[in-house]
Amino acid sequence: MNPHNHAVSHAGLTMSRHTVFDGIDLLFLDVKEESVQFYAKSHTKTFAINHCEEGRIECKFTSGEYLYMGPGDMSLGWHTHADYQHKNYFPTKLFKGIVLLVDVEKAQPVLDSLVTESRINLTSLAERFCEHSEYGMMMEETESVRQIFSSLYKVPDQIKGHYFKLKVIEIFLLLSIISTTNHEKRSSYRKQQVDIVKAVNEYISTQFMKRITIDSLSDQFDIPTSTLKRCFKGVYGTTIHHYLKECRINAAKHLLQESDQSILEIANAVGYENGSKFTSAFKEATGVTPSDYRKV
Repeated sequence: MNPHNHAVSHAGLTMSRHTVFDGIDLLFLDVKEESVQFYAKSHTKTFAINHCEEGRIECKFTSGEYLYMGPGDMSLGWHTHADYQHKNYFPTKLFKGIVLLVDVEKAQPVLDSLVTESRINLTSLAERFCEHSEYGMMMEETESVRQIFSSLYKVPDQIKGHYFKLKVIEIFLLLSIISTTNHEKRSSYRKQQVDIVKAVNEYISTQFMKRITIDSLSDQFDIPTSTLKRCFKGVYGTTIHHYLKECRINAAKHLLQESDQSILEIANAVGYENGSKFTSAFKEATGVTPSDYRKV
């Protein structure tokens, strides 16, 4: 049995769970590691509404497809197995989001008593979003969705109980009028593609000081350049060029603070051929020159 409010915290994961109504739980996740194993009892009449505020989450399905949520994305899907177990991967080692768990059989009578003028049928609502795939619909953020979910992340403790009740009803009302035809299906990726992209990411993160190009990565990992660029952006939410630059700048920050190497030596050490290109890239990324950064 779940307590009204429940919090779990260990290295890399903070999760708080709030029972808003009978059959309706609101979970807040704050993750700072690559993977987390979740175990939960569920039923065929339970669905989840997911929202990503920060970071990125990988969703792996039994079909072999991989789908990714980034900042502002919302998805809705059925939990179709009696024993619901899944492993989530967080490509950027960062995720902040919300899961609204709805046990339809328990929640429907509660919702009926609260919204009396126009009945919201939770089963019909979930089936409308999930009729074409096992993971349901994933959509990018709209202004109305942003307003509802963003406010949930910064509610004062004194009013959380009442505020969550109002917002949950608002979410159901919004979903009841959202069209499912105006949103394109989010691209999914095969395991082979995801494995290659993760290997590319690992290579860049350890070999960023070398000369790395899209073509050289394509040849080395035997994947077409267009597929590599598309899949890398899909998994990590950024381009290969931007990620390579980020690795180099982060390494440079460390060397500027922890070593006595010259600016040119640091530039060469992190993969820049000359000091001027390094200084330009560093200032673009941080807002200050390497010399000024070292003085801080």
